[in-house]
Amino acid sequence: MAINKKIIKDNKFGLSNTKKKIGVNYWRFFFNGIQKNGGVESLFFIEFEMLNPWDNPEEATLGFKPRVQIKEEDLQYALSGTESARGLKVEEIVHPSYIVVRVGKLDENPKQLCQYFSLNDINFIQKPFEIHAGNNLFTENEINGFVSVSLSDKTQHPEYFCDNGSANWNLQYDYVKSYGEGFDTGSERWFPSGMNAVFSGVINFDGEDYLVNQEKSFGYIDRYWGKSFLNEWFHISSCNFTSLISGKTLLDSSFAIHGIYEDKISLIGNFEGADIIFAPNGNLKNYDCVWNCCESPEADEDDDKNIHWSVSVNSKLWVIDIDVFCKVKYLYNRCLECSEGKRKVINILQTGEAFGEIKIYKKIKNDLEQIEYAKINKALCEFGHVEETQI
Repeated sequence: MAINKKIIKDNKFGLSNTKKKIGVNYWRFFFNGIQKNGGVESLFFIEFEMLNPWDNPEEATLGFKPRVQIKEEDLQYALSGTESARGLKVEEIVHPSYIVVRVGKLDENPKQLCQYFSLNDINFIQKPFEIHAGNNLFTENEINGFVSVSLSDKTQHPEYFCDNGSANWNLQYDYVKSYGEGFDTGSERWFPSGMNAVFSGVINFDGEDYLVNQEKSFGYIDRYWGKSFLNEWFHISSCNFTSLISGKTLLDSSFAIHGIYEDKISLIGNFEGADIIFAPNGNLKNYDCVWNCCESPEADEDDDKNIHWSVSVNSKLWVIDIDVFCKVKYLYNRCLECSEGKRKVINILQTGEAFGEIKIYKKIKNDLEQIEYAKINKALCEFGHVEETQI
């Protein structure tokens, strides 16, 4: 499928040195791969993020510095107000400015690797659209690269928010279903540019080759940009469904849910050719929605504990109910630095192993007609909030 020109233009937004904006610009790719030796399937992600890159284009500046250990004699000087204490800095707060490439794996042993750059390290090409970041390349239909993090770097730099290891990838991708709708305030925007995307190629993660097969691909791509990350982060997406009515695999179905914007979530869905769009733009009263993420049910053993994501959306035409679960042991806790610095991060729990059900009803006068009832497999689910970290 050829992606429309508007989506291509939107995908490039802010990804050149002509758009001198502060804030975050976040481009994400998710895809599944099957281990060449062993057949284990895992979900991977590759990200390109710009965080206030024009603040300090010459140097990648992370907003975290190790907290200064104050000697007892320095504290006495500070308490007495002597001249010697005037130069004492308890802690240095730095405004972040960098570009980062991340690659990660979401399975029973999740991890992510990160490589940081300054704006001057990046080469942007407009026609054809290309981004070169060290060994990493991002284009309109290709991503390839290499990231390696040593154990000493991980140990000495907790502010990197990554694990140690190495990965390299060579992937082609294409869009099956694209949307520019989602949420847009002019200064903040999210949209699933590849709500259903196919990937092909290979990724090597910590020495193991994983084959990415287009015929078995259930990929996902989205974009977010804004002054900072949302205070609360809620996400569910999937293009892997089996109808519990007909028993058939729903090849032309996908959805993405994202939020939280002004007490609303955005739901973009395509179910066997029918577009269903709930976007919190303009009139926020055109649909009602409730959502939650909690531990359920209670279990004595950690391996039996589940996290439950639930969403219900109701409009004059549609009623959609979604319930997905994942085992706590599959959750990966990630931290992303906020653009305002001040040691703020968005702390996200993430999984690619969620499963559940979706029910879709259409309102016909005073009655509800069930359009679909389907099982959801291998859903991407996220939940998080902004907090101050103590590293």
